[in-house]
Amino acid sequence: MTNEELGKCSFLVVDDDEFSRDLIVSALTQIGATQCHCAEDSEAALRLATQHRPDFVLLDIYMPGADGWSVLDSLRRALPNVVVLMITGSIRPSDFSKSMEKHVDGFCIKPVRSAILLKALTQARENRSITKV
Repeated sequence: MTNEELGKCSFLVVDDDEFSRDLIVSALTQIGATQCHCAEDSEAALRLATQHRPDFVLLDIYMPGADGWSVLDSLRRALPNVVVLMITGSIRPSDFSKSMEKHVDGFCIKPVRSAILLKALTQARENRSITKV
């Protein structure tokens, strides 16, 4: 995926930590993203997802209240074709395994770096395209 292609995509960053949201948006901006929305919890995430219909959702796993897994389920019902990338500070193998079981499109460990995020987004989009066929 090129910077030009990223500039045409919209993103929703869902993380309860403001600093993490800012870092993710900064990494997205560095690789060409121009349309980024942020949500701090599941309610805001679902409201913004429905309102803006993003191409990509970057979703934290561990948040107070509804965690990323339950947000993922709701997102899949509302926007079945959205590309979802789970982003977490956890390095537990079980989080990666659960992501695969839940058929997320991609997985990335925080703190994110722009080059790694670009690769993860590109792979996630390819994964979503494959599953739609």
